Amino acid sequence: MMDRKAVLSKIVTLAETHGLSADEIAAALIHAPATPTKKGGVISKLFSYIGGVLMFSGIGLLISFMWDDINSAQRVILTFGVGLTAFILGVACIKNKKYEPAATPLFLVSGLMQPTGLFVFLDEYMPESGDFMLAALLIFGTLAAQQGAAFFALRRTSLLFLTLFFWNGFIGTSMDWMKWDVELIGLIVGFSVLSLCWAVGKTQHRAITPFWYCIGSIFLLYSWWSLVEGSVLELSYLGINVFLIYFSILAASRTLLFVSVLGLLSYLSYFAWENFANVVMWPILLIIMGLITLGVSSYAVKLGNKIGRGDT
Repeated sequence: MMDRKAVLSKIVTLAETHGLSADEIAAALIHAPATPTKKGGVISKLFSYIGGVLMFSGIGLLISFMWDDINSAQRVILTFGVGLTAFILGVACIKNKKYEPAATPLFLVSGLMQPTGLFVFLDEYMPESGDFMLAALLIFGTLAAQQGAAFFALRRTSLLFLTLFFWNGFIGTSMDWMKWDVELIGLIVGFSVLSLCWAVGKTQHRAITPFWYCIGSIFLLYSWWSLVEGSVLELSYLGINVFLIYFSILAASRTLLFVSVLGLLSYLSYFAWENFANVVMWPILLIIMGLITLGVSSYAVKLGNKIGRGDT
């Protein structure tokens, strides 16, 4: 029986021999009938996520009911302790294929409860005169290291997602602690997120990139607009959106394409309103803007279709 690498090599050879593109192969896989195993896997994942939501809801309600009647140590145990336990259970589930679907919900619960527990610890025990931002910096840094180490050991996509979350929190908090301007922080975080998404998009963990492409592009566009609004550099915002559209094609990301096209159309509408609202030709300009919008939207749809199944 051939191993996975040999099978993939044979598929590549056959595709090259018959001139098949990656998009054609992907389309065939999309329309292939689902096997019982695939159906079972989807159902298993569905119930795992539902179970995780119910578990987290129950934990939250239980803690809220008991909160006023327990002391500081118990509050920390009920938050951070539950998060750490969920993390350990998630690692244990990976070792057993029978319980592996429960690993991701457990990791997500731990990703919520651990930082909550550490912030509860700070609120309960840290003096009011303490440096809260420095403490938050240490929390995000510690959790980024924890999730990152777990990811490199286990190669789970959910762990990579949490690593990126805490890492970006660490970067943003560190710059805020150093009193950097909010706009500069947003630009650096946005650019950092887009760069990381570009790297992750080339791996098997690309499923998490749509969320981060959305977050990164919003941070970048909003921060740049805050810097250039009303200045001589305002038109550069148009260039940033055009660049992101080009980048979305290279990255095969419909999410990034959507955000950048929306930013482009928003700026064009803003520019027309600010400069031509009181002009007699305003109704005609509205018609022209409508045509431009339809044209850009149509072009965006075509680009999205070209991106194909490999979109993020």
